[in-house]
Amino acid sequence: MRRVLLAGLTVALGACRSAEEPPASAAAVETAAQCADGGALLLNMPSPDWREQVIYMLFIDRFDDGDSDNNDLGHGEYDPARPTHFSGGDIDGVINRIGYLKELGVTAVWVSPPVANQWWSTPYQATGWHGYWATNFIEVDAHFGTLADYQRLSHELHCNGMYLIQDIVGNHVGNFFAYDGPYDPEDTAKHFVLLESDSHQPAPDQPPFHMIDRNNPEHFAADIYHWTPVVQDYADPYQQYYFAFGNLGDLNTENPVVIEALQDSYQYWMETVGVDAFRIDTVSFAPPEFWSEFLHGENGIYPFAKTIGKDFFLTFGEAIYPPEPYDDGAETRTIGYYGSDEQPGINSMLGFPLYYSVSRVVGEGRPTAQLGYRIRKFMERYPDPYLVPTFVDNHDTARFLSIGHGDAFRQALATIFTLPGIPILFQGTEQGLVETRMAMFAGGHRNEQGSFDSTSDYYRYIQRLTSLRRDAPVLVHGNVDVLADDTAGPGLLAYRRTHNDDQAIVLLNTADHTILASNIDTGLAAGQAMTALLAINHDGDVVTDANGQLNLTLAPRAVLVLVPGAARSEAPAVVQLPSLTFDQNYADAVYEQDFVIAGQIDAPNAALKLIINGNLDRATDLAADDAGRWQASVPVRDLGERDNYLEVYSPATGVLSERVTYATRVTEPTLTATVIDSPDDAFGPTGNYVIPQHGDSGQQREIQSLTARAAGSNLELTLTMAEVSNPWLPPNGFDNVLITVFFDLPGIDGQQALPHIQANMPDERTWNLAHFATGWFSFIYSDSGASAERQGEKLGVAPRVTTDRDTGTITFLYEGERIGVNDWRGASVYITTWESTGEGVYIDVAPEPSEWFFGGASADSPKIMDDVFIALGTD
Repeated sequence: MRRVLLAGLTVALGACRSAEEPPASAAAVETAAQCADGGALLLNMPSPDWREQVIYMLFIDRFDDGDSDNNDLGHGEYDPARPTHFSGGDIDGVINRIGYLKELGVTAVWVSPPVANQWWSTPYQATGWHGYWATNFIEVDAHFGTLADYQRLSHELHCNGMYLIQDIVGNHVGNFFAYDGPYDPEDTAKHFVLLESDSHQPAPDQPPFHMIDRNNPEHFAADIYHWTPVVQDYADPYQQYYFAFGNLGDLNTENPVVIEALQDSYQYWMETVGVDAFRIDTVSFAPPEFWSEFLHGENGIYPFAKTIGKDFFLTFGEAIYPPEPYDDGAETRTIGYYGSDEQPGINSMLGFPLYYSVSRVVGEGRPTAQLGYRIRKFMERYPDPYLVPTFVDNHDTARFLSIGHGDAFRQALATIFTLPGIPILFQGTEQGLVETRMAMFAGGHRNEQGSFDSTSDYYRYIQRLTSLRRDAPVLVHGNVDVLADDTAGPGLLAYRRTHNDDQAIVLLNTADHTILASNIDTGLAAGQAMTALLAINHDGDVVTDANGQLNLTLAPRAVLVLVPGAARSEAPAVVQLPSLTFDQNYADAVYEQDFVIAGQIDAPNAALKLIINGNLDRATDLAADDAGRWQASVPVRDLGERDNYLEVYSPATGVLSERVTYATRVTEPTLTATVIDSPDDAFGPTGNYVIPQHGDSGQQREIQSLTARAAGSNLELTLTMAEVSNPWLPPNGFDNVLITVFFDLPGIDGQQALPHIQANMPDERTWNLAHFATGWFSFIYSDSGASAERQGEKLGVAPRVTTDRDTGTITFLYEGERIGVNDWRGASVYITTWESTGEGVYIDVAPEPSEWFFGGASADSPKIMDDVFIALGTD
């Protein structure tokens, strides 16, 4: 049973704020009177200490519908049943939920761009409900309300002690032109086409952004846009800065007229509405020179902010760089946008490298040392890590609960609330939503009941985290030292926060098995009692030992946030523990078959445990002989190469041996099978499916062959594809294909329906485990709780992924021990291909294809372009 404790938030050696509040300032009294009078709006506010804030990000259209009169404006743009259309949310809806957000502990609200947007894009067959396809940067979109509504939102937030953050776009407008043929940089008029010439919105209506027609001499001379095609290579900085993102009109951000128009547009919201900060979309798609001038120039955002009393106007930018393990290249690229003394840039960036490491380590079960490394780099590399917004859910990524289970989710949230940075909550995180862009309100997109339950488990848990952070300044302002992590897999992560004379220690067990957290240096005195400010899956007292260290057992997915409590009156006596040693140095060797270890303990006939990779639940029982001699066989059976460690433990005395690190290598499988798939058959069950029409779509869903190899509890699947591409540089090395793998295990009943695929397993078979794999993330789920409309229980595990574009292969290595499979004999595998959104949703199929959707079949047809089946033998 999951156990969550929160205690001692106003005690523990001054780690928390005094209950006494300082007397209200004259400004505070005046503000209270202004809010109470209902007179002039309270708009412009001084900058807060952003380090102490908790941000809530919401899509205006998908949050709440406060005024149904502005839902449908008569151009076919409103349809809550479709993910591509306006759903009905508006600014009134946000105002109505301020109390809900305040009770949650939110102090700042980040709204999606409220500006007038494109109501229909023919190539995308979609609307700009999200706010990122602007037609006018200084008007409120009529679906969202009016300028007066937006001002009232600012006023109500400020009167509740909260702040308003507006999402802004600096490098593009909506989808109004493209190139229908080869691009000629010497003649940018060649093959240029207007996309919406017959629409009621043929172009943006705000000067100078209305001048979109390359073939109009006046527009061409104004040079408002880059007349360039869609980016083909995101590794090419020139294309990234100067080519088009999709079919979005890429602004000429070198043009002073464009820069000034953008500055004036966003200063308008600062002055007229009282916006307190900006989140800046797609920072990485405009050159640094633009951002320097836009923010720091004579008419820049920062100088203007000071003229209206905002001494530190926070702007945090988006640049998505997934990190490689134990490499800080992603940090290097991200902090590049901060600029230099000669060319200063933005004052904060979203913490994407940390996000990816939290997701992979806590959600997918990768080694905790990867997150330990990322935390160190987070503190070392950023100019001010305390001003970096951090998150576990984001509107452009899959939700954490779509890849990981609930206890892992609680760990991930606890992590960002106990590390430096500004925690961001994405709408619905507090309700445990699993779809990124579903609505919160009843009747909105994919939501029948509504999701504003302030008594829900996750809402209450996040309330505890926001209270914890508010009442313990050490968790906001403290330094960070990583005390312990594991290199072999999931398990212990421990770090200490220190601020002035206060400290807090955070312990996590990211594994789904029990571990020993041993010899953790606290820097505290012997016998120091620790108070648990937060305890998940843990009961019992925590006290430092005679060396001031922590030694305790951590249950699966445990979290502890500890601060020093009352010290014992007497330090614990120093006890002479028996010596537990190895006969020889087994460390740092590579073993290809079972090997024997042996040693000595100064305790005859002692009961011992051999613990491999920290898994106390699967420890092997040993016994020393009359002379204290012991030995054990260490198995080496599982296919592949892996770093491991082992320890020997004496439960009666609490003695733990030194850690022995070693590697295993098994190259020869005990089971093999290969299937050659029919060529040129990735056209769906009917043979008539049509791929999405965007430029990156090709033969990525065509399977040529599948090879399976197994040994021990590990299974390797290698898919050879007709094409492997990675134009968006996904971390798993492949893109434009969603691979779903279904496992039918022998002798176990399962499910027939394939979740979200609108089909069943072939030949009336069933499945027990499934693997959802994209180039950006992957996860495994079971059939427990699964149905045609729902994926089953997430296991918090993902296989190792290796992609080789030269050979066209994608390889998955499944560690069976971590997903409950000890032997793959008799199992069978069914694999399908399709494509997903960046948020992990199987994209739609319709009779006619479009830019991002499949065609050639009805909407309820199977979402399968190609498939392959393979059976594993019994020997």
